[in-house]
Amino acid sequence: MPDQPKPAGTPIQVVIAVVSFSETCGSTFPLIFRKANELQDEPRLLFHDDSLDRLTSGLGLGQIAFLYGSKRCLALSELLCIRSQVEFDRDVIFIDGGNSFDPYTLVQYAEENLLDRDRALDRTLVSRAFTCYQLTSLITQMLPKAVHQRKIKFIVVSDVIDLYCDPDLRNNRSLDLFKTSFNTLVTLARAERSIILTTCLDDTISGQFLCAVKQRADVILRFEERDGFTKLTLEKHPIYTQTGQRLIIKQPTPRVLEEFLEVGESG
Repeated sequence: MPDQPKPAGTPIQVVIAVVSFSETCGSTFPLIFRKANELQDEPRLLFHDDSLDRLTSGLGLGQIAFLYGSKRCLALSELLCIRSQVEFDRDVIFIDGGNSFDPYTLVQYAEENLLDRDRALDRTLVSRAFTCYQLTSLITQMLPKAVHQRKIKFIVVSDVIDLYCDPDLRNNRSLDLFKTSFNTLVTLARAERSIILTTCLDDTISGQFLCAVKQRADVILRFEERDGFTKLTLEKHPIYTQTGQRLIIKQPTPRVLEEFLEVGESG
C-alpha cells in the first residue's frame, strides 16, 4: 500500500548517521545515530579573546582548521590545547612536525586558565616526526586509532607542510604524501566529531601545498607580521561567505599572544 500522507502539523525529525573512522578501516563498530537538532547544541572551541572569537566564531566539532604565516600560530595552538581541556575535559594530541612544541608555554596557559599544570601536561599527548614518512605514518596509521580509543576531541598537527618540502624528495611524490595525510585528517575530523588544528609556521608556502589545503580545510587563518603589529586574515570559513575579513593586533597585544611576543623580542 502507498504511504499514507501525514496529518498537517506533524513534527518531522531528521536523523543523521555518523560512522566511526574505525568502521572505514574494516573494524566493526555500531552506527551512531544523532538527531540533527542536537548538532546545533554542540560546543565550540573558543580562543577566549574577543577579537579572535568575533573573527572566527571559534572552531566547531568535525572541523579542520589551518593557521599559517607566523610562529605565533604555535602559541595559539598550544593555547587551544589548554582551552580544549577546559571545554571538553579530554586528553589532547599534539603531533609535532617541526620539533617546536614548548611545554613551558603550555604550563603558562594552564596557569592562566586555572588548570593544574601537571594534569595539563599529563593530558597533552605529544608525538614528534622528523621525516615526511614518519609524519604520514603517524597521521594515517596511528592517529585514527588513538583518537577513537581515547575519544579525543582536539588534535594539533604542527608544521604540517614543512617536512614534505624536503629538497631530496621529488615534488610530485611529496605532494601526494601530503594530500594523503591531509585527506586522512579531514576524514578523521568528520567521522570522530573532533577538531583538528593544522599549522604552518613559515610565511612562504609552495602554491601546490597551499592549494591542497584550501580545497579541504574548513577554516583558514593567515598571520602576517608587520612593523609593530600582526595582521590576521580569515581566508576561508564554512559560514562566512565574505572572506578576507581582517584583524589587526597592535602592541600591546591581547593576552593570547603576549607571552610569545616577550620570548620573541628577548631572543
